[in-house]
Amino acid sequence: MTKSKDLYAIGDSVTLSGLYVCVPCGFTQQFSEGETFTTCDACLAGTDNGPEGYTEEASEFWQLIG
Repeated sequence: MTKSKDLYAIGDSVTLSGLYVCVPCGFTQQFSEGETFTTCDACLAGTDNGPEGYTEEASEFWQLIG
């Protein structure tokens, strides 16, 4: 899987505090610098129960929006 510089996966370190959107479902969540990205609470992206194409922990789906 090719890593993109503007999408982040579970376990990636948050380098910039802000509001992030889950690309598959549109859920937004605030993350602070130094935290690690987690699964999406709304659609479970990054887990076996996540949406098609986003069922692996290595899936990149968090995107900074502000």
